Amino acid sequence: MRVTTTGNGDWVSGQRPLNWRQKILKLYPNGQAPLTAMLSMMSSSSVDDAEFNWWTQEQTSVGGDVAGVFTIADLSVAYVTGGVAGDTVFVHVTDSSVFNRVRQGHQILLRDASDYRVDVVGKITEVHRGANYEVYAVRLLEADDNSPTNDLSDCDTFKIIGNINPEGGEMPDAIALNPTKVYNYTQIFRTPLSITRTAMKTRLRTGDQYQKAKAEALEMHSWEMELAYWWGIRTENIGDNGKPERTTMGAINFIRQYAPTNCDDFGLNATYAGQTWAAGGETWFKQYLEQIFRYGADQKVAFVGSGVLLGIDALAMAGGQIHLVPGAKTYGMQIREWVTPFGSIYMKTHPLFSYDATTRNMMVILEPRELSYRYVDDTMFFGESSSKSHSSGYGQRRIDGLNEEWLTECGLEFGLPQKCAVLNGFGQDNDL
Repeated sequence: MRVTTTGNGDWVSGQRPLNWRQKILKLYPNGQAPLTAMLSMMSSSSVDDAEFNWWTQEQTSVGGDVAGVFTIADLSVAYVTGGVAGDTVFVHVTDSSVFNRVRQGHQILLRDASDYRVDVVGKITEVHRGANYEVYAVRLLEADDNSPTNDLSDCDTFKIIGNINPEGGEMPDAIALNPTKVYNYTQIFRTPLSITRTAMKTRLRTGDQYQKAKAEALEMHSWEMELAYWWGIRTENIGDNGKPERTTMGAINFIRQYAPTNCDDFGLNATYAGQTWAAGGETWFKQYLEQIFRYGADQKVAFVGSGVLLGIDALAMAGGQIHLVPGAKTYGMQIREWVTPFGSIYMKTHPLFSYDATTRNMMVILEPRELSYRYVDDTMFFGESSSKSHSSGYGQRRIDGLNEEWLTECGLEFGLPQKCAVLNGFGQDNDL
């Protein structure tokens, strides 16, 4: 199975790289910059400014807590019992997450979270909005007799389940949702290449020294960008030359800033205090998988350190229920697939995570179809001409050799943060 993205697919036999980033994937498919390499086959677009923006909006069902149910609009008389179809009750709501998302004509389900037999359906006939509350006038469409032990006096939550409209009726009022603007900066990455004339002329058993140095500089360029894609923070300052200097926000800080509830460390989670990884790790991980897979596709890409695979393997050895299988090569890379009850996770071991003890037990989950590479200038190579003559003014700055460089100005767009996660502590016990 392949990971669904907005890119242009796997390599076709004989297909040549069309840009330098695709060359990184072709030459180093399982090297130190797998995210940089994967991006070359996914969505990308140029930008005409160093700051680029995107809008996020969480499309969820409308529902929330109920503060109380009353029989009079001024909330002076609490509902007791005995409501029948056609009666009007007044639902007091102080949950700000639903303010301005409920309108006249909505079909509402009134519930008791501890007894779902209570469920009563009604139609909202009026909405009264205050500074920190809303009151919904609800005409009951059925009698409040669904539960033998509880009724609407116990109602503590509601859910909008549609809208009700008569034949020939007027168009109802519209509801506008306010999206959140997210932005990032492009960062200028430069990796120089310097080689003397004598070195270029010297015959070596290891091959052409210049081509070797050029390839090594490209690889260094790629993994320095890779590190920024993961750990960079969004800043804008003035450089030493008096010109603007920016850094791009990486995936880890994006998730920590915009989806903090999707970030956790098993070893620091008080709920599992004192538990070993074998005792609590699987429950902890599945809890977060359920949370993450509420949004987006049923396929996620996870970049992991080697300690994560060891931790998951330990759970498999203990319970015998986890199976990691080699997936088909996706975007030129060998990826392990784990089919969970919530969706499939395609795990790619990240060498830079594995090398560092502080990230060896970390997993970063991304939504591949929303990941986009944005650039002012895509990866370019600035080489020197082999001509002996130089432009006017070169003078004493001429060196006995070549000074060249790789240059990229780019950043990443991540989409909706709720679809991503940063999880630590795989395979480690909780010592709280």
